[in-house]
Amino acid sequence: MRVFSKKLNVIARDTNLYIKNFLFKQEKNSYLVTPMKYGVLSGGKRLRSAILINFGKIFNINYKNLIIIGAAVECIHSY
Repeated sequence: MRVFSKKLNVIARDTNLYIKNFLFKQEKNSYLVTPMKYGVLSGGKRLRSAILINFGKIFNINYKNLIIIGAAVECIHSY
């Protein structure tokens, strides 16, 4: 169980980092960026991203591409 928890934390960290970097690059004067940060970066286990990444590994999809897709899934879920 410890290995699964560690992998889940790594995926959560990488997903959050991608989302933070993406939102940071958005227009500073936008009224939507602050609520988006609040909604998406509020925490959670990121199990959806972990499932997506593990599924993508079956088809040899690049980890970075899977993180981008996982971040999109988290944004849709938070919406």
